[in-house]
Amino acid sequence: MFNTSGQSTDEAREGGKVFGLVKRYNKRRAAGAQAGHQGRLSGVYRNAIEINGGSLVAGGGFTTAFGLICGSIGLYFFWSDFYQDLIEGHYLLSLFAVMSMFCVFLIGIYFEMFSPSEAPIYFDRARRKVYYVHRAARRRFILFGSSTVEARVIDWSLVDAEHHTTVRASTASVGRDHHLIFLMRKSEDDPTIVDSYIISGIDFPSAMWEYIRRYMERNAQPLIAGEAPPYRGAAFDMIEALKQRRKNYWLDWKELPWSQFWQHLALPLFAVFFVVNRFVVWTAQKVTWPREVKDALGAPITEEDLKADTAHKLRPAGDP
Repeated sequence: MFNTSGQSTDEAREGGKVFGLVKRYNKRRAAGAQAGHQGRLSGVYRNAIEINGGSLVAGGGFTTAFGLICGSIGLYFFWSDFYQDLIEGHYLLSLFAVMSMFCVFLIGIYFEMFSPSEAPIYFDRARRKVYYVHRAARRRFILFGSSTVEARVIDWSLVDAEHHTTVRASTASVGRDHHLIFLMRKSEDDPTIVDSYIISGIDFPSAMWEYIRRYMERNAQPLIAGEAPPYRGAAFDMIEALKQRRKNYWLDWKELPWSQFWQHLALPLFAVFFVVNRFVVWTAQKVTWPREVKDALGAPITEEDLKADTAHKLRPAGDP
């Protein structure tokens, strides 16, 4: 989808040479007057920030479940035609028809099964490092199955940032999605792109980059005045969520009867999603962070730490 190969230089990538590229950022120049994490800040540490953290699989499986349901419905209505093609020996045509019906299901399997359990990116300004999750493109079974997932460490000086867009079209409208892409260069002397990390679906990528740039280059506080550190509670789990729903079952019927009624009608669809989600969780590949990264990050910042921060290095004084 994105061109993340070749050389990470202005000459090699700007001037319409890379499709979808809007802008390359410079660490020494402001990307704009606005700066903000736009809700993507998932952790604050003494000398580092975490962006895009959280579980990727706890509530995953929607695309796979949607494709499975739609494909099954299509197969049910066109079963007679499919069976007739088999009888007449049109095996390739039958296979193509089934693949077409379940194409969304197969896409969901490719992207959702065997995916990393998490994929945050950390910016450590004390050590001038960036920690991120890399997933190899090669799968164990060609297009499906597990692939190599590992945590990587790179110098901040070797990281470039770009703003890309992709077109999103539907029967009603055409729009653009914005993405902030980090390109990892091989060395100070060799600008060959060896890896990349993508933060998708950002409304204002320049403001996001400026937030990171100010934190790393200008020692800006990670939080704004009055902002609390990101919540670091237990990871969401669908089994626990269902237990809680069971506990509040009759209370929900009393307070939200119509909502409960429609949810019960959709139970067959939810059952499919629940089964798919369990496979997404079971096949997820756990990310093991090196000891050096864990030691560098330390414990997440809490409200108590902010109260003890009399120099206001983590959050400005005053109300927002």
